[in-house]
Amino acid sequence: MTWSEQDARLTAGPWPAATLDPIARLRVLAAGLPGTVVEERRWDLPFDRVWGFVGDLERSVPTFDRSVGSIRALAREGSRLLVRAGGTWRTAYVPARFDVDLEPGWCWMVSRPRFYVVGMAAVPDGDGTRYAHLEGVALAGRALQPLARATTFKHRRHVAHDVGGIERALGLAPGRGPGTGP
Repeated sequence: MTWSEQDARLTAGPWPAATLDPIARLRVLAAGLPGTVVEERRWDLPFDRVWGFVGDLERSVPTFDRSVGSIRALAREGSRLLVRAGGTWRTAYVPARFDVDLEPGWCWMVSRPRFYVVGMAAVPDGDGTRYAHLEGVALAGRALQPLARATTFKHRRHVAHDVGGIERALGLAPGRGPGTGP
């Protein structure tokens, strides 16, 4: 069941239901994964334009993520995909496979084995779009939390570069110009 289907099912019942928009959902997941970093921006671009680019993983990700040379969908069942990401010299050209949950405004990618996660979320915001991007290691357990936290410096730089790459691809200059956030 997709997040959208679950939200629709919850809100159709006789009881009040609380749902989270995709960005809030991403922040909740980040709170439970200490090795991840989230960056959020607001752009003066329509949601359809932002998500039309971001949601086209095979085209967009190699454009904005310098660690990914290519992405190819290997299997698809509804909103679930299995993708193969080809690495670049930054990753010693090592490919990775990800299980992906992709629907409008939401993308959650978990590597095989379950070590690395990527999340992208977008919601309409007036005439613009709010966008959030998460990446990092998904190490569970109290003993591994110091290691997960130690990697956040690298991920903070990587996520900022990815979001900047999305801004460049959408025709916005990172950190300058209309529609860029803090």
